[in-house]
Amino acid sequence: MEAHMKIEKLTESEELVMKSIWDCKKEPVLSDVVDRVNGFYGKDWKPQTVSTFLSKLVRKDYLKLQRNGKIYTYKILVPEEAYRRKLYKHHISFWNHNDIVEFVQEMLNNQDLTKEDLEKLQ
Repeated sequence: MEAHMKIEKLTESEELVMKSIWDCKKEPVLSDVVDRVNGFYGKDWKPQTVSTFLSKLVRKDYLKLQRNGKIYTYKILVPEEAYRRKLYKHHISFWNHNDIVEFVQEMLNNQDLTKEDLEKLQ
C-alpha cells in the first residue's frame, strides 16, 4: 500500500507537527501535539494554530481524525519512514542528479564520525 501512497510536500511547520505526532507513542489528541511542538521544538503555538496545521495534514492525507467518544485523536496514515524516503529520493534526484554515491559521500563528509561509526558503516 505504501508504494502507491501519494506523499505531498509539507511546509516546515507542517513537518514539525507531523514529527511531533510520529514521536508520540500513542494516537495523540490536540493537547499532546501542542505540548510536543512547544516543548521539543521551542515554539509558542496556541492550540488553534496547531489545530490549523492538523487540519491541513488531514486534507493532505497524512492523518485521519478519529472520534473516540468525546475525544478526537489523530491516526497516522503516512509513516515517518515513507516520508523520509520521499525526502531522500527527492534530494538525490534534484541535488545529486540521481547519484546515490555522491549523496552518501556528501552526508558522510558533513558528519563528525567516530571510529565506531565508521566500523558500523562497513
